[in-house]
Amino acid sequence: MPIKRRPFHKFYVLTAIFSLFQKSQPPEDATDTVDQSDEEESNYSRIRCPLCRWQPNAWSSWECGECDYPEYFFGGCGAEWNTFDTRGLCPGCGHQWRFTACLSCAGWSLHEDWYAKDGE
Repeated sequence: MPIKRRPFHKFYVLTAIFSLFQKSQPPEDATDTVDQSDEEESNYSRIRCPLCRWQPNAWSSWECGECDYPEYFFGGCGAEWNTFDTRGLCPGCGHQWRFTACLSCAGWSLHEDWYAKDGE
């Protein structure tokens, strides 16, 4: 009898593979000057997995791919980006991801639940 894999297994494997190829260079259009609002948006210290408390960094990346549970999105464009730079909005196809998978524990949580509330 074949082993039945959990629905997120394919996504987890792809995410793990893509994390090995993360880029450490800034984009070509990056500038040397950073204003206050950009600094706040790039601060990952207040972002953490609600399940295991893992914290992403600027080089963490996710892929826009087909997803059954819990997102039920079947038109993934294949774009790779840091989902917290856009609050879950895919830069390739414009899909607003409601859920985000943790690159550490592979659990899915509402994207907004990743952001620490005041006092946390």
